[in-house]
Amino acid sequence: MGSDEIRHPVLVDTDALISVANTSLWPTAVGNLNLTTTNVCIHELKRHTREKSEYAPDGSRQKWIYDGSVAALEPFEGNANTAFTTINSVPRPHGPDAGEQSLEQELEQHPESYTFVVLMDQRGRESISRTFEERDQYGVAVAPSYLLYLLHKNGNCSKQEFCEACGELLEGEGWTSYSAIQAIWQEIPIDCSSYLDGSLLP
Repeated sequence: MGSDEIRHPVLVDTDALISVANTSLWPTAVGNLNLTTTNVCIHELKRHTREKSEYAPDGSRQKWIYDGSVAALEPFEGNANTAFTTINSVPRPHGPDAGEQSLEQELEQHPESYTFVVLMDQRGRESISRTFEERDQYGVAVAPSYLLYLLHKNGNCSKQEFCEACGELLEGEGWTSYSAIQAIWQEIPIDCSSYLDGSLLP
């Protein structure tokens, strides 16, 4: 596993990792971003690789979760990779929302370490934003697409590649409701109307 207790400014949860790891820009993310997650999220990714089938039909939810989990785990498991790090969540949360809870707990304990916390759940983002405010620390809770935006912002991909990867993420996750689409594009000042169907845009 990657170096422990190195906290990069971008903290990411399980679902965000799966969603971005399934896009064509994941290799670029691995080569250019520094990300931190928790041991609880790593445990969830490993559980998905055991419980979901790699032989599930292409296009199924089960196959999406399996493939994304396998791809997301790889950079965290290399001993020499200090760009993708895992911190231990103490005490360790349990239950269906344990990964998300571990991010909130980590932020409460180390608010100065993070600038972005990446998760899709709206309630979770609202809770994270309150924690930043209460700790009087600058920070933003953002949707998973923001990881793709960081690549574009840093010159690691073209606008077309960014927009198309956002489309892959939205359609693959089934995040096509009004509220999900609004969340995906929040904080992202890029017009993707030349590359994506209007149904995927805010």
